[in-house]
Amino acid sequence: MRKYAKHNNKIYSLNIRNDKYRLKSKEQENGFKELIDLGGNVHHDIFIKEVTLDEIDFLFELRHRIIFKGKEYEAFSIGELVIDDGKITLFSSDYKDYESNGFEKKEQFVFTKEVSIYEIDALVEIMEPILEFFNFPEERKVIPSNQVKEYLGNFS
Repeated sequence: MRKYAKHNNKIYSLNIRNDKYRLKSKEQENGFKELIDLGGNVHHDIFIKEVTLDEIDFLFELRHRIIFKGKEYEAFSIGELVIDDGKITLFSSDYKDYESNGFEKKEQFVFTKEVSIYEIDALVEIMEPILEFFNFPEERKVIPSNQVKEYLGNFS
């Protein structure tokens, strides 16, 4: 899972190295500089800003669940592949899904089903607190199926 930070009411991809918190953005923003990699190459489409822990509102790992036919499921992968082919593979350990929801048995207690993002009820974004923020409450947001492609495009 990738790490993220809330900073000034925006969410950024986060890299922590040597106790330094580096926010990453695809856009030039106040205080962000073009990324210069270890080889000295300048990346004109990636911008980095180092911040202190005091400047961060929330640190978290991002997880997703899928609501399909009113029930929450784990997904095999959420990201560019879903955007490209529009399909999500759901996982279940519930035999009832095999019997009544068309899941295929992969192994004992493991059932899967590939569905179109337009067949799902919603995608659930789960922000799980990490590090110094571990005692914060988990944040959940429901994204309706007709907004899933746009939502995922923001994280690719």
